[in-house]
Amino acid sequence: MSNTSTSAEVASVGLTTPCAAPPTAWHIVIDINGQPYPTRAHDPDAQGSSDDCYDLPAEQLDYVRAVHEAGHAIAVLIGGGHLHHAEITTGPATSDQGGVTSACNLADGTAYAIHSAAGERAADRWLHEAGLWTPKRAVAVEVGAYGDRQQFLRLNPHVGYGDTQVDYQVVHDLADRALHQHWSQVIRVADALAHHHRLTGDAIAELVHLPNGTHTAAA
Repeated sequence: MSNTSTSAEVASVGLTTPCAAPPTAWHIVIDINGQPYPTRAHDPDAQGSSDDCYDLPAEQLDYVRAVHEAGHAIAVLIGGGHLHHAEITTGPATSDQGGVTSACNLADGTAYAIHSAAGERAADRWLHEAGLWTPKRAVAVEVGAYGDRQQFLRLNPHVGYGDTQVDYQVVHDLADRALHQHWSQVIRVADALAHHHRLTGDAIAELVHLPNGTHTAAA
């Protein structure tokens, strides 16, 4: 999950026109906190917590969390923001967060969009590359991004799931393109997070040879 200080005005810049890509088919079969939660992936057996749906050994579950937070962290750095820290929960999750990436001062709305979706899209890509992707695990990835999506959509009411001006697929596509360009750095950070569980923003920036932006808000 990301924890980003920004403004509604900045968050919406760059996402005010529809994307030419066809709209995604969103499946609405899951409720979170009593509200329907659309997902791109679908598995009728996806029930229970995201940990249950992953059905992975503890070490691999921790690594998925590390990849998710690494995606957010790299998105902050390439988006001109200041990265405070990134950390993961290890073992069974005791809350709805498997990790936190704290940042501020992203350059613009496009950077904020990429950052918001980079965690879930990084986790989904890693599952594919590791030969571990299943529809149920893909649903788990999206459920794990609930907080990220809610934060972004609160600031961008014109973005939604096929029923607004801009489809959330646009946000996914922006993140996918950014991750493709920086994938080796995402994996480098994920490896370090899986080992250390918490890294400062400066340590991550040094690890991947990217500048850490200006600090303008409390972590």
